[in-house]
Amino acid sequence: MWPVPVLIPGIMASFLGIFPSIPEKHVDNGVASLVSRRNHVRGSNREDCSRTSSFLQQLYPNMTEVLSYETRYYNNTVDHLNPFSEDPPRFSHRYLINDKFFGKISLDDNIDMQSDNCPGPILLYAGNEGDITEFWNANGFMQYLAVKYGGLLLFPEERYYGKSFPSTDMRYLTTQQVLEDYIELLDHVKTEYQATSCPTIAFGGSYGGTLAAFLRSAYPFSIQGALASSSELGYYDMNGWESRGISEYTFAEIVATQYNKTEGCLQAIWEAAELLDAMSDSADDRTMVIKAFNFCDESALQPFPSSLFVYGLEGLPQQNYPYPVGGLPAWPVQAVCEILTAETSDSLLQRAAKVTALSMRYSLDGTCLSIPPEGPGNVPGDGPGKGSWGYQSCTETLHSFSSVARDSSRPGLRNYDIVQESSNLKRICHDLYDVQPNINILQSRYGGFDVAKTTSNTIFSSGALDPWGGAALTVNDGGPDAKERGVHFFMIANGAHHLDLRGWSYADPADVKETRQKEEEILVGWMKDWFQSSIVATE
Repeated sequence: MWPVPVLIPGIMASFLGIFPSIPEKHVDNGVASLVSRRNHVRGSNREDCSRTSSFLQQLYPNMTEVLSYETRYYNNTVDHLNPFSEDPPRFSHRYLINDKFFGKISLDDNIDMQSDNCPGPILLYAGNEGDITEFWNANGFMQYLAVKYGGLLLFPEERYYGKSFPSTDMRYLTTQQVLEDYIELLDHVKTEYQATSCPTIAFGGSYGGTLAAFLRSAYPFSIQGALASSSELGYYDMNGWESRGISEYTFAEIVATQYNKTEGCLQAIWEAAELLDAMSDSADDRTMVIKAFNFCDESALQPFPSSLFVYGLEGLPQQNYPYPVGGLPAWPVQAVCEILTAETSDSLLQRAAKVTALSMRYSLDGTCLSIPPEGPGNVPGDGPGKGSWGYQSCTETLHSFSSVARDSSRPGLRNYDIVQESSNLKRICHDLYDVQPNINILQSRYGGFDVAKTTSNTIFSSGALDPWGGAALTVNDGGPDAKERGVHFFMIANGAHHLDLRGWSYADPADVKETRQKEEEILVGWMKDWFQSSIVATE
């Protein structure tokens, strides 16, 4: 995973800036008026009704602000694995909520989304590694569903991120504790809203997608369905790699493949990296690199002068969205390749500096760039280091990824050998936290690829442009009865990291829009089935 700061590209950065013009304060932009437009739908013919049903889809690209949220705190349990303590320690757990549309149906044909005991569905985002407010901005699809189907939006923050810290150390930071946080908070919110009979659908992207899938499989009585977008769950099940054509090089190969779509681009990346590393011995050359790239000091040249350059590019394919996001242009991989392969008077060093500024989101003539606290030179996709995600990489979420540059059979952007680096990674984890990684623990506790054969009411979606999709769960993992159990799989050819969770946009490729529409049909089907079964049960 990529760390949280906006300047650092990757998983967290890819959540930022779904609506580029959003002010810091989140307020409604007339969305409530959509509820009153159902009268127009009632008077339309079938074709017009279909178009009107997609009205909300078309509205989102024109919104300048996302839905508002209220910030609340709940005194959650610090250690859920010690449930019999007389007075268990608790911590202030932050969550975001929007109840403005709860129980308010925007279209008459959705009236069966309610019952006497429940005003509407609960849509829960399984917060992952970062400040929960950033995930709110990037989940336009959930907001669209809440408005259209009268849902309650609930976004709990992952412990040890943002403002939710159970302790000064991170001993209680485990996936199991995080899942228990969300179930306890959900019970509290259901009680507060007298919604104990309401269905809850869990959503999540990346590690959050893994959390969503685990919530459904481990707590099926609390979570009635899940949309696990761009989950990296398969990467934690190394025993299943060989039979699925996955290797330690898969992540890096997908990254390189995206750049290799533009003639000469991957070659230019290799040449630029070699040029930078060749300038490491001379003090004058190092000064030239620092000046050209607007680095703050020589620490930015560690562990290699090319490390920051490659680090920025390695994180970009998963953010290859069709519109500007978080300071990046539309289709940023292509933008980088245009710079690197352009026939201009700029030297290769100058072009490399330009793409580094683009990928790391800083200016070559503005504030200088310092080396991020974790990332450059680390495991592809990020690994052990300082901070909460660095700790999780030192315990449960270390990815066994390697990369080889200039290898036609398995090309990557740089050279990194996870086997050779294992002792160094263990040393980092021991020195920082006195722990050692257990790369099998999530698979052994919650399952890996075989989750698809045992769970139900779960959507697994991934993007083919996204290196995290290299170990995506597919229809072959679900078994012959997958559809009967409500387990569905989508591989989006033109999709980057969890693009289906973002709001509707005119710039979305056709397959992204089609996938989102199918996901909506499936999700609504689960919710309607739940409401229908609850009505029958009370008769």
